[in-house]
Amino acid sequence: MKGLLQKIPKVALFLATNEKAGRDKLQGILRYVRLHTPWNIHLIENRIGEQKLGDLRDWGATGIVVARMPDSVGTIACAGLPVVVIDSPTLYTQRLPRASFVTCDSEVVGQAGADFFVRQKFKNFAYVADVGAWDWSQLRCRAFCTALRQAGFDCAVYDGSGAGHTSDDWARDQKALARWLLSLPKPCAVLAARDGRARQVLETCLSAGLGVPGDIAILGVDNDEILCENSSPTLSSIQPDFEEAGYRAADLLEQLMRRNMRKPQTLLYGVHQIVVRESSRAASATDRRLLRGLEFIRLNAGELIGVDDVARHMAVSRRMAELLFRKYLEHSILDEVQQTRLTRLKTFLLETSLPIGQISAQCGYQTEMHAKRVFKQQVGLTMSQFRVLHEVKK
Repeated sequence: MKGLLQKIPKVALFLATNEKAGRDKLQGILRYVRLHTPWNIHLIENRIGEQKLGDLRDWGATGIVVARMPDSVGTIACAGLPVVVIDSPTLYTQRLPRASFVTCDSEVVGQAGADFFVRQKFKNFAYVADVGAWDWSQLRCRAFCTALRQAGFDCAVYDGSGAGHTSDDWARDQKALARWLLSLPKPCAVLAARDGRARQVLETCLSAGLGVPGDIAILGVDNDEILCENSSPTLSSIQPDFEEAGYRAADLLEQLMRRNMRKPQTLLYGVHQIVVRESSRAASATDRRLLRGLEFIRLNAGELIGVDDVARHMAVSRRMAELLFRKYLEHSILDEVQQTRLTRLKTFLLETSLPIGQISAQCGYQTEMHAKRVFKQQVGLTMSQFRVLHEVKK
């Protein structure tokens, strides 16, 4: 009978969970399954030593979800089962003509990047494409450039197509990228196709003597926290709604397996948020003295530094240093030190089991009592309550 299942569906998921995008998509799929219907799932991640599914029908598969694993298309095509593809439709359309798609709206991503940088009052813009000829990278570029053109700005594009360039050789690509970044008018706001590419831009800027965000402000896409939070400076990023994509893909596959729909469908998902970090500080904050002070604080917040130490590193008087911080950041040097320490303290609480006294010392607080008092004032919770609350949410 149409719409009724006779047994639990067996679904093969082809998801690269080494990327945050893949993990978030998997979370969305699992959320759908928890809320709506049980599935028997086999996850294929392309890990070393992983057991594959050579014959999907032999396993008894009734449906497939695939995201950015074009090498698996042959296996999927031979199965002749309902298929939902998340993202990169041009890689699959020809060989999977009956597949349905849940695709990131790349125009929305590009538009979001352009709007963000324009609000930051940048005047010069550029886009760094991914090394692969991915359709989403090209579409993001087109939308970013179009939105900027409509706002009255030009946009330079780096696609790695220069003479002698090979996309699989990072050493050669970095040299070409460095020359291109040095040639841009400064300060320049750069949108990179994804966070991995944004980190390459950041590394290239630093090796070429370019300040980030003073000379080049950088915004990535995906909000891969492992990359973004562990860069120096930390990377800002557009976060597409990957979890919603997984949820909608699961719902679509469920309807296909139930035969409630037969024609291939195409659905779009958008942007969840823009996570602002240090790499995209507003263009107005380009005074190199200020940037030297911020870098010094970031490097030494765990030590017993004071306002005089920061001013000395900025090579200005204490009064001038305070004026620069208040002019561009609207708070004092001490406020910046405390914010940096507090952020580091939260990270220690969430990611380690170290005693609070030890954490307090490593974050630059003179006493455990002082750290506890500041934390309670700023966060509204004790450190122990903060740890317990976030442990429960996990």
